[in-house]
Amino acid sequence: MNVKSKQMMWWGGAIVALLVFIVLQIPASWLISKFYKNNQILKNVSGNIWQGQADWQQGNLRGSVTWKTRPLDLLLLRIGAHLDINSGKTQLNGIAGYSLGKKIIIKDIQGQIAPESLRSVVSWQWPTNNIQVSNTSFSLHREKGFSDASGEIRWAGGPLIYEFSQRQERMDIPQLDGNISDDNGKLLIALTDQRGQKMANLSLESNMMLDVQLTQRLLQNVASYTGKAGLDTYVVSSRQPLMRGGF
Repeated sequence: MNVKSKQMMWWGGAIVALLVFIVLQIPASWLISKFYKNNQILKNVSGNIWQGQADWQQGNLRGSVTWKTRPLDLLLLRIGAHLDINSGKTQLNGIAGYSLGKKIIIKDIQGQIAPESLRSVVSWQWPTNNIQVSNTSFSLHREKGFSDASGEIRWAGGPLIYEFSQRQERMDIPQLDGNISDDNGKLLIALTDQRGQKMANLSLESNMMLDVQLTQRLLQNVASYTGKAGLDTYVVSSRQPLMRGGF
């Protein structure tokens, strides 16, 4: 490569870097108003594309989010940012990205989900312990579903009051450990007790429909339950949208 070619490459790289820097300084509120005219999720947006913050609301959940863009993700033909998401005592942080292949990429999510947030999704009297989330990653393609899923969750459990067949029931939930994976486009969470025995399975589809299966072993923690199935048998199944009020 001759000197002139090297100079052209250097100038080309410098111009690209300058353009990226200029784009990152665009006010985030202007960008949202320009390309997301029917925005009902983000409010009180401040900062720019490089870093900023906003209030958000989705269904019955609300909170705040801060972001810091990852410019090097542009080399991988995607937009990415470090996110900190808060909703009451729920606190999650990690990396979110969107690729040109219409794929949402979530990486290295850490934090906790508070019972108040769970109550906004399902109207049960949830135990007071937070769900701990660690090392959680996945990709979501609108048509192909979930892929590349991994991670762990842990929940100390506690007494749970809920309605069943028009009567109030109580379940004393033991500590649950969850392993996150994917299969055929679905996001799976296999819940076990401290000895690794099956307690429940959760399966989430790309349209945010959630399937829940509970084992005989888990239901034995309900004082009034009298089922006689094998301990690993899934005896209760339900299907509902992940977010109450729509997603």
